[in-house]
Amino acid sequence: MKPHHKPFYLFALLLLLFPAIGVFVQALESGFAALVWWQWLLLVALPVLAWLWFRHFSVLGCQDVCKLDERR
Repeated sequence: MKPHHKPFYLFALLLLLFPAIGVFVQALESGFAALVWWQWLLLVALPVLAWLWFRHFSVLGCQDVCKLDERR
């Protein structure tokens, strides 16, 4: 992932992640039977979207920053 494209990827990811979280909360409150087909798609994609966020954009992912210095 190129660094100058990272904000666009983050925007697209959050554009899907926030509604997916909302659908998950709605499904917990009103039941899973009341979901429409597109809500099921968001619900199925939620673990993948959360993994992408944690892996590439979260502080917990820290893939590039947490590497040890090669000179040691």
